[in-house]
Amino acid sequence: MCYLDQTSPLSREVFRSDTAMKREISRHISFYASTIHPFSYIRFCWESIMIVTFALAFIVLPYDVVYLYHPDEYDVLSWFHVLVLCVDFICLIDICFNIRTGYYEKDRQYVELSAGKIAHRYLRFWFWIDLISSAPDPLFSHYIVPKQALHHAFIECLSKREFHFGCFWDSWKVLSVMKIFRLPTFLRYISNVFKRFRIRRNVFKFTTIATIIVLSFHWMSCMMFLVPRFAQGTDPELVDPQSWTVKDDLWDQEPIYRYYETLARTVYLLGMVTHSIDFFMTNEDVVMDMLAIVIGYVLKIYILAELIIFIRIMFSSTTKYHEQHHELQNYIRHEQLPASLEKQLFQYYDYRVADLYSRKAMIDQVTGAQFFFAIRKDVAGPLIADVTLFRDTLSAGVIHKLLAALRYQIFLKDDLVVNAARGSKFADMVFVIRGTVAIYTSAWREVLHLEDGEHFGEYQLVLDDPDIKYSNIVAVETSEVYVLDKSVFNEILSQHPILQEQIATLARERYDALVALEKNLVLKTIEETETIRRTRKFYQ
Repeated sequence: MCYLDQTSPLSREVFRSDTAMKREISRHISFYASTIHPFSYIRFCWESIMIVTFALAFIVLPYDVVYLYHPDEYDVLSWFHVLVLCVDFICLIDICFNIRTGYYEKDRQYVELSAGKIAHRYLRFWFWIDLISSAPDPLFSHYIVPKQALHHAFIECLSKREFHFGCFWDSWKVLSVMKIFRLPTFLRYISNVFKRFRIRRNVFKFTTIATIIVLSFHWMSCMMFLVPRFAQGTDPELVDPQSWTVKDDLWDQEPIYRYYETLARTVYLLGMVTHSIDFFMTNEDVVMDMLAIVIGYVLKIYILAELIIFIRIMFSSTTKYHEQHHELQNYIRHEQLPASLEKQLFQYYDYRVADLYSRKAMIDQVTGAQFFFAIRKDVAGPLIADVTLFRDTLSAGVIHKLLAALRYQIFLKDDLVVNAARGSKFADMVFVIRGTVAIYTSAWREVLHLEDGEHFGEYQLVLDDPDIKYSNIVAVETSEVYVLDKSVFNEILSQHPILQEQIATLARERYDALVALEKNLVLKTIEETETIRRTRKFYQ
């Protein structure tokens, strides 16, 4: 469960073939068995648990910190504080998970699984945020906080440089709200769950907007009451009469009533239904009202921008994908294709467009030939460089033409990539980008498998000899390959007669050497087998 989950769509985004996944699992088991893969099933389960935990933390922690400030309101056996304790302890366990879980570097397209590098990256910043904000505050509050009310204001303690235990307790409690810095992580976990279950992107966008709105109102409501409490203290007799908290008579009310009143005030200010700034207000009230109005403007701009993006998403790539999918269904129904071929068509379509409708022709036209060749050189350049026959004979200009001539194709499982029965005229060379293909003899005897980055067919491509063996190539899984057509190759080399003669001569020498080596191995194997058989017969 700690290794790469091959059934996850997240894994398929990074490792697009079964071969690459198996190679990653082998690397994990061989070198980093003590760490957790970021695309493992156990990591997905834990992220699902943390989605619920973060959601509870973002709701209950600010309420606990802001509105439950009297010692007599702290009962560690109440259901609310048991819930707060559970959230804190799960967040502490999350620290242990994070320090043992690898991470994906998108720039390098590499999953880092080294325990030392994982710990170093985590300890640089996020570890301290998680540790401080996950301290089990209700336990400390229940056993340490004095029974008298907290009369001293936190701001007053700072300005006069006086130490009071109540101020220390208030500042300690506020540290737990640092968990809000984990909001991007919370949204990323939700995105991973949506991707795993293939929920449409516009649903995730709507969920994100709703989450931001709800948390903005909730946290601003808590801030509206926290600032007066820090500035004025919690003793009603010492609070400035001009404060809105005194006018609304909140200090002697139940915590839930304080929250409702503050939420109503926040809704009015953030929604800019009205404002309550006048000359008979404290300075902190004026600052908070102005801050709420500014945040209200920002929130409106954010919602408007996100709604525009949301509408564009609904009518852009994903919608076009489903439209094309529907048209493909109509085509299959019209042509009355069998179920097996229908399934194969949909598999190819889903793999090719990756759940999105891509205007590849338009993108290629806009980027131009120069960018197209840069992309082709980055992807296919190392594949051509691995062919020693090309590297030892062809010039950079000819290799440039070969790269441009490569034909990108996708083959589903059991598709025939190259057919030996077509003979030397169609003996194309194959470069495997992702996936696995099998090499068969003309008599359909399996010889070997080719995986990511490997190639086959350079001698069949160069030489026109009836004695050369031509092979069948079949896709073992859904595979992406580059195909170099023999006709195109000959056309390119015909422009360079000297190079054509050199590569043909070198290819003949190396091919004859391989054939001789193969014959020697066969003869040696037969001789050893015959010796063993005679020895056994002698002793019997």
